Amino acid sequence: MNYKVVILDIDGTILPHGKTLSHATKDAIERLRANGKEVVLATGRAPYFSDSIIKQTGVTSMVFFNGAYAFHQGREIYKSAIDKNVLERVHQLSNQHKHPLTYLSKTSFKVTDLSHPFVVEAYQQDPWKPELAPPQFWTDQEIYQLFLHCDVEEELHYQREVPELDFRRWTSGARTCDVNLSNSNKAVGLTKLLEKLGIAPDEAVAFGDGLNDLEMLSLVGMGVAMGNARAELKEVANMVTLSSEEDGVRYGLERLGLI
Repeated sequence: MNYKVVILDIDGTILPHGKTLSHATKDAIERLRANGKEVVLATGRAPYFSDSIIKQTGVTSMVFFNGAYAFHQGREIYKSAIDKNVLERVHQLSNQHKHPLTYLSKTSFKVTDLSHPFVVEAYQQDPWKPELAPPQFWTDQEIYQLFLHCDVEEELHYQREVPELDFRRWTSGARTCDVNLSNSNKAVGLTKLLEKLGIAPDEAVAFGDGLNDLEMLSLVGMGVAMGNARAELKEVANMVTLSSEEDGVRYGLERLGLI
């Protein structure tokens, strides 16, 4: 198959958790471009969490917020914010159960409780630090994603009461999860972007490691799970490569003959 585009998740894929972009991975991305392949980033991150990686890779087409926001060559082409009525129900539940929320807009992120241990834990490895959310933040801004900070079993309240949303843990033991519209995922945003690029899904390769990559790997012609990927992702992948710590993206691209 003559693959035309390579889609890369960030955390746990091109970027080992808590580490920087390796020379080998950066070189692999440069070689992809030299070989005439499009390179796209598809991440659960917000744009402002991705600036350094965008600069390092030189990528200009991206999907953020697990598919809710897409850019083509640096220009916005698609967005899907969470409805205010849905946000209100989550807000009420979080107040009732005393679970902090991080609200992520297009340009900033704010959290409802800066001192909560789950919030401190969530951001302790990151260079960015949240600010306290004013009461009206979620009503004044378009919100594309939430982080819900609670234990796994407590998440059930939200799944039952707000079926319009999906809740996906960062890692199996994490006390924070991504919260996105249930009809919005990386495959949705990528479909919009691939249409803009004029590339069919079966002409695409995608690399990922997390539960938020399931739909993406199922969409494309060649879905590659990292060696450190969740077991559920490996089951749907066409191929499993080495871990992000072992420069699995480069290894996978070499196996596919793309570099």
